[in-house]
Amino acid sequence: MSLIAKLLARELWWAMLWLMRRPWMKRLQRASLRLLGEKRRARARDSMRRQNAFARKFGLPLLVFTINLLLASMIITLSYFALIHLSESGALSVPGASP
Repeated sequence: MSLIAKLLARELWWAMLWLMRRPWMKRLQRASLRLLGEKRRARARDSMRRQNAFARKFGLPLLVFTINLLLASMIITLSYFALIHLSESGALSVPGASP
């Protein structure tokens, strides 16, 4: 499951990085800084820089972990529904036992 999660995470991570490197996205980021007052602009720029550094360092491993959780949840849910379906259809009952 981890291999599947790594492949999905890498594709998703590539798409997010591609999107963040588009010129219109960079213009939006600069425009959001211009909305702030002059006093808060430098602090907001530093905050954005720290967030980007954090994302570069922990983003992909965090995405892999999250996709692993999603896949595990899907497997558990599908197993539960399969067992419920088999139980309701009588496939899990003991043959010859009275109901």
